Amino acid sequence: MKRNIRQDLEYYISLSLILGLGLIFVILASPNRTLQFILIILTTLFYMLFGVVHHVINHDISPTIMLEYLIIGALGISILFFFLKGGLFL
Repeated sequence: MKRNIRQDLEYYISLSLILGLGLIFVILASPNRTLQFILIILTTLFYMLFGVVHHVINHDISPTIMLEYLIIGALGISILFFFLKGGLFL
């Protein structure tokens, strides 16, 4: 199957925009930990939804791909919660 470089580039730019905006919003919500947690979860859900929709559009969705997005999302949430709760004394 031949891949369209432009479509992939648009996907990666959109994905970077979602994650970048999520990071900016978390930083701007700095004093409010509860709002930061909510923004992290929303960003992760948008990341997972966007990835799954991308694969559905390209007709290459599988349970493995869905599981991969779920695991990466859970890992990202875990790491960010760890640091927001004062992990490594930062």
